Amino acid sequence: MPKLKLGAALYALLALVELVSAVLVYAAHGDYAQGEPWFLVVVASMLALIGVLLGVGAVTRRGLVADDGPWICRKGWIVVIGLTAATFAALMLSDTGTIRTFPNPAIVFLPNFVKRLQEKYYEGVEEAEREINAAEPDGERPTTG
Repeated sequence: MPKLKLGAALYALLALVELVSAVLVYAAHGDYAQGEPWFLVVVASMLALIGVLLGVGAVTRRGLVADDGPWICRKGWIVVIGLTAATFAALMLSDTGTIRTFPNPAIVFLPNFVKRLQEKYYEGVEEAEREINAAEPDGERPTTG
């Protein structure tokens, strides 16, 4: 499997953001200062789990929608959707009316977005290779240097 460096960097950055968010929620920072204790634990746990999943995608450099590899790399996007939905449900069940921060639904689309970027990149590489080979009448590539 080809390594997806830009996608891995994006996964790593968002994993860090999710983990920092989990710590801030658990510490009752900002809008979460008036949150109920059970709510803070649930939301912080969900954010931390999403961060860990994205971290796994970054470390394995396969993402969460891979064609091969461990189960979490092939089906991790389903778990991310479930965790985001659970975080939203916890927010709806909370009695605290002052919390206006919703879970970021865009995180659900990240795995498929990175997969699509990877596919487009390799399609472009293949197209460039075909153009180079078609431009060479004898089939040999010119040497550079």
